[in-house]
Amino acid sequence: MPMPINADLHCHSVVSDGTLSPEELALRAHQNGVHLWSLTDHDVLGGQTRAQDAALNLGMEYVSGVEISISWMGQTVHIVGLGFDPSNVTLQDGLRATRDGREERARQMAAQLAQIGIENSYEGALKFAGNPELIARTHFARYLVEIGACRDT
Repeated sequence: MPMPINADLHCHSVVSDGTLSPEELALRAHQNGVHLWSLTDHDVLGGQTRAQDAALNLGMEYVSGVEISISWMGQTVHIVGLGFDPSNVTLQDGLRATRDGREERARQMAAQLAQIGIENSYEGALKFAGNPELIARTHFARYLVEIGACRDT
């Protein structure tokens, strides 16, 4: 009977909306007995080299990954892609277009918060974003906690 493999093929770093670096995530995965690992940041490949290097240095197998945000029938859907070439220009261009849409959404969220009296939320969220191209709801939530508008995220 084949041995089971401990894999983590879905996690996010500070390169998108996570709170740990690719290296910290790799270490945490390794400490939890993960053998096969993938970093699947939202709509960006910027952490792939760091993640792969960290995983291999810790003796884990690594598979490239990304979580792609799309709109389908009026809903946001996330698709995890694994095992691709991170240097693929077509993929990079498509992800860049998706990130451009994220910035527009972030500015809309900031405008909505301003309407209820919470000013400068875009700039506040930006402080928490590891990648200024990917300001996400998580970053707004952390800003709202910081200013006392919420207790936790």
